[in-house]
Amino acid sequence: MDEIIQAIKAKTSFKEVSITAFAPSDQWSDQIAKKLGDKMKTTQLRKFFTSIKLMEQKTKGKDKTEIFNDTSLYMLLPYLAYAQARKLVTLEFYKLVKVIIGDGTNGKIKTVEDFQRFVEFMTAIVAYHKQYSK
Repeated sequence: MDEIIQAIKAKTSFKEVSITAFAPSDQWSDQIAKKLGDKMKTTQLRKFFTSIKLMEQKTKGKDKTEIFNDTSLYMLLPYLAYAQARKLVTLEFYKLVKVIIGDGTNGKIKTVEDFQRFVEFMTAIVAYHKQYSK
């Protein structure tokens, strides 16, 4: 997962991450889901994903180039930190999301398009995770 994190760090924004880099079998989302396996509960992943999907609803109809400024995005980090401390979320997953979301200045989600690509990325992880979890 370190290679994926480094590749994302090298990007200026998340829209630069192509769907072909993460969606196909054996690519990033599949690799992440396989690594998470049973180390991360499906329930925790679904709670996180539900929060993202609720934010996505607010972006419907917005211009893709519009700045994404939903502060709920940053509240995902403390939630994940808490879940990680309780061993419900892996440290690797927390680090991955932290690189993507950032701290408001260095994150990869700057526009609505970046956020939409993040939603697609998380959708693929959730879908593959179901395949690998018991």
